Amino acid sequence: MLARPRRHVLVACAIFAALALAGCGRGCGTARERREPPAAPGPGRGAVADTAAGAADTLVRYGTFRLANEDSLHALEHRLGPGAFDVVLRLNRVDLGHARQGDTLVVPSLFDWARLSPFPDTLPAAGLPHKLLVISARVQAFGAYEAGRLVRWGPTSTGRQEKATPPGLYHANWRQRTRASTFNDEWILNWYVNLSNFDGISLHQYELPGRPASHACVRLLADDAEWLYHWVDTWKLVPGDRRKVLEQGTPVAVLDEYAFGRRRPWKWLPDDPRATTLGAGEIAAALRRWGVAAADSAR
Repeated sequence: MLARPRRHVLVACAIFAALALAGCGRGCGTARERREPPAAPGPGRGAVADTAAGAADTLVRYGTFRLANEDSLHALEHRLGPGAFDVVLRLNRVDLGHARQGDTLVVPSLFDWARLSPFPDTLPAAGLPHKLLVISARVQAFGAYEAGRLVRWGPTSTGRQEKATPPGLYHANWRQRTRASTFNDEWILNWYVNLSNFDGISLHQYELPGRPASHACVRLLADDAEWLYHWVDTWKLVPGDRRKVLEQGTPVAVLDEYAFGRRRPWKWLPDDPRATTLGAGEIAAALRRWGVAAADSAR
């Protein structure tokens, strides 16, 4: 039996139509059908909850909104409301301080964050570690999996072209609540999780400018950084010899590379709603290259 449309979805569609009428640009795009994943309480509010069986397919469309002047951003926030406005910023991989006049923001037809995920809702759990963090530099996003199930996703800013984040398998080594950057001790990095001692690659909270901009680290919004800081398991060292690792921390797989010099993938969503989609087979193939036993049945 198909579920009845939720009221907030109907409201979102009405807002999307209003934006299109107000001059959002390529408002319709190509329709995408997605099986409804577990309903999320919204960005920054914990793990994704269970979904009732038989949930309806939801049509997701994308439009655009140009920040023509200083008042445009406030007008968009007023029209959408704080929750939906936050979703728009996250979808564009940008924080409020970096949404500027002249920018064009991609706007979805609904604002349920879980339904906008570029990651598959599940990965074949056989052979996978219980916890797995995957990062796509290509679409500037992370996905956290438990027992093969996506429990959280969010935007990132990985390494800029001169210092790109290398694809590969890392682990959550150690963490520190607040740490000064090794590049500039005036840069304070909150919710710091080290991934590579030798290269200084880490997860941490910092500015998201809507593009890769870090020195190879993975920048996160504050609530995502805090959640991951507590979610990951760090390494266990040999008692009495802190130079030897007894047990590795949570695996962290950087799946791919960002295409510098090309249009940002999420900017294609109004034309191709699958522009940021990563398939289970694509993820499994990357994991197998690094010896993580994702199930061979994923295609």
